[in-house]
Amino acid sequence: MNIFKKIYNGAVNAAKSALFQKLIRREPVVIRDVTTNLLSGKSAIVTGGNSGIGYAIAKKFIEAGAEQVTIIGRNADKTKSVAEELGCSYLVLDVTDIDAMVNIVSAYIANRKVDILVNSAGVLDKEPWLEKTSKGFDVVMNTNLKAAYFMSQTIAKHMVSKGIHGHILNISSSSSKRPGWGPYQLSKHALNAMTEGFAHNLACHGITVNGIAPGITATPMQDGNLEEGSLTYNNPMRRAQSPEEIANLAVFMVSDLGNSIIGDTVMMTGGSGNLSIHG
Repeated sequence: MNIFKKIYNGAVNAAKSALFQKLIRREPVVIRDVTTNLLSGKSAIVTGGNSGIGYAIAKKFIEAGAEQVTIIGRNADKTKSVAEELGCSYLVLDVTDIDAMVNIVSAYIANRKVDILVNSAGVLDKEPWLEKTSKGFDVVMNTNLKAAYFMSQTIAKHMVSKGIHGHILNISSSSSKRPGWGPYQLSKHALNAMTEGFAHNLACHGITVNGIAPGITATPMQDGNLEEGSLTYNNPMRRAQSPEEIANLAVFMVSDLGNSIIGDTVMMTGGSGNLSIHG
């Protein structure tokens, strides 16, 4: 019986794949870019800013007039190279080494003004469900949640002490709307809750905390899930997102235009997560 079930499921999946290919629109995807000076005079820190969504956000902040952008990455050569490309500042550190991170960042911002923090550093676990390991679990939770928590705490203290009415933006995921069967999904569920908690406690200080939850996005994290050079993906929108789309929304949310959005995680998923938990 199990053999017949496997054959049936294989046939169904093959049919779905063939149908999907017929439904795909083959014309080029045009990403609309927004040109603004909404961040004129602002200073921002972006973790994970040397790649993927974090890189796109840092680049867009600079284009939107940010006075200073500092990217944070773990790989020294890559982080330095990206900072030189963007013309921004950088810090090389492992955000999961909490004590070192807090000390280094606190010293770095002591004589600076930080208006914006974006927690974009994140990792995706690839261990099979029933073969998750404690080590793999900790890597994901420490990067996606614990580091974001203590980075936010460090920057929030700075903002409160200097009377800065700033913004903290957490990069979540459409996986935060899916069942929490693995550490990645659990970390993003918790990150959304953390966004609400920090927003609740910091709003009275004029500090706005929100999140963006992207769906599958064309970044190095998704290597293997997308064909090279293609955004085609089987979600309700029928394509993955580009990092630049996330960056455009990020600019709006950390600008003064986003001041009345408080404690929300905006789903920007192409329908993944909110319309389809499997996309």
